[in-house]
Amino acid sequence: MRLPGPGGIFLSQTLKFVRPVRFGDTITARAEVLTWRPEKRLLILRTTCTNQRGEAVLDGEAALLVEPVPDGARKAGRS
Repeated sequence: MRLPGPGGIFLSQTLKFVRPVRFGDTITARAEVLTWRPEKRLLILRTTCTNQRGEAVLDGEAALLVEPVPDGARKAGRS
């Protein structure tokens, strides 16, 4: 899934750099859903980045305002 996605808006993001990233490091970014409030279309994510050794290099949270996924798009596997 790509975020924020069509119609999605980043409202805020916090980042804490917890370890240096060096030239040549391979970084993997992940997002975990912490809260979904459909009545407000508000999505809160935990964001983490790790290096090739699995060590955390960045931690944070992001808040997004998301558009609903149309039923036809979800059934077609485009959610």
